[in-house]
Order: sequence, then structure tokens, then C-alpha cells
Amino acid sequence: MRKRLMDYLQDNHMTAYRFAKKSGIPQSTIWSILKKEDYEVREKNIRKICKAMGISASEIMESEEEAKRNLRAGEIPVMHKYRKLDKSDQFRVQGYMDALLEKQDREKSTS
Repeated sequence: MRKRLMDYLQDNHMTAYRFAKKSGIPQSTIWSILKKEDYEVREKNIRKICKAMGISASEIMESEEEAKRNLRAGEIPVMHKYRKLDKSDQFRVQGYMDALLEKQDREKSTS
């Protein structure tokens, strides 16, 4: 869970302070989760963290490899279509997605 939270903060250019405000969890608790590998997170805080991250509690507990394998319902039709493309078109889709993510990162960093 600690790594998922750290990745979320990095990916969203968010400080622990901002996430604490967003989640309703004290900043000291967020810092403990981030700094202490063996920190025992209470169930109510797990739920708050997940809500703030926009994911389910089961998603935060799964490994990164499991997360890659488990698609959300809305992602399944996209993956089926993607798999029907030939390799060159798959690379185009990946390039387009990379460009969209870069644009999103730029917009987040300027706000």
C-alpha cells in the first residue's frame, strides 16, 4: 500500500499535505505511512486513502503485477479493440497515449 500511495503522489504531483487534506487523514499519519515500511494502517484510513485515490480497497492491496492483469469494466472493450490492431497501429496508440499523459502532466504542473 505504501508504494501505491507514493506512486500516486508522484504521478499526480501531489504533496503529502495536499493528499492529507484531500483524504481527511492527518498529515502526520500520511507521513508515517510514507516513511515507515511496517506502519499498520487502520481500515478506516485505507478506505479514505482509496476514496481519495479513486480506487477500491481491493485495488490498493493487490500487487503491481496483479493490477496490470485486472482490468476495470470500462477498460475491457478498449483492450479487445487494441489487441485486434496490427503492431504498427498498436505503437501509434501507445504514442498517442504517451502524448496525452505528457499533456496531462504539463497541465497538472502548471495548476
